[in-house]
Amino acid sequence: MNSPTTFDLANSYRAFFKDPEWPLKTTIGGFINYTALGAFLFNPAFIPICFVLWALSTGYLLRTLRGSAAGDLEKVPQWNDWLDLIISGLSWLSIAAGFFFFALSLFAVSLLLGAGFDISHISKPNFLVWSEATFLGLFFIGLAQNFFLMVLMANFAEEERMAAGFAWRKTLSRIAKAPLELATVWLAGSALTVIALTIPPMTLIGALFTPFCFFLAQIISARMIGQTWAYINRTEKI
Repeated sequence: MNSPTTFDLANSYRAFFKDPEWPLKTTIGGFINYTALGAFLFNPAFIPICFVLWALSTGYLLRTLRGSAAGDLEKVPQWNDWLDLIISGLSWLSIAAGFFFFALSLFAVSLLLGAGFDISHISKPNFLVWSEATFLGLFFIGLAQNFFLMVLMANFAEEERMAAGFAWRKTLSRIAKAPLELATVWLAGSALTVIALTIPPMTLIGALFTPFCFFLAQIISARMIGQTWAYINRTEKI
């Protein structure tokens, strides 16, 4: 069965601005990101507080994704039940951290191999081959992980239980059933994130608004993922 292509991601973008409270809700999330970043830059010892703040914003994104998957595109979720947001966000961050440490372990293995075969020094003839292979390998593994995590995050948000974050078989099954839609929403969300992180910092004033632009891009991306997830659910029932 071919992957259907009749979904419209623009609905997530247009409907977002129909909520009259979207500036306030976005500002709250941006301020949380701003505070977390500022606290970390001021003193890395504040990292536990930063994780709580990141969990709060992540929990809100999960709630946004869940609402979008349920068909609620006309309103952006309220900032309430903050403890629930923190618990949900910390749960997801712990799952995502496992993928990060996996990539880090691959990098460590590459360094050990480079040192073991004496090719990790720039003066060695095989250094260029080793360094390029390491970089490209980690780059493409990172892209694959990011795509897989997006789909896994949608499943985790929908089921609201820790086990859903380890449903790799279901995640791979979803990817196999609708690769085009999931790849499209992943690329669209990634493009929004890149724009939010690169365009504003081009000016001093814009740099101050980067955390807010970043959170806005995250919200729209979460809504697009949720809409795509709901679309795949509907196609499976046909």
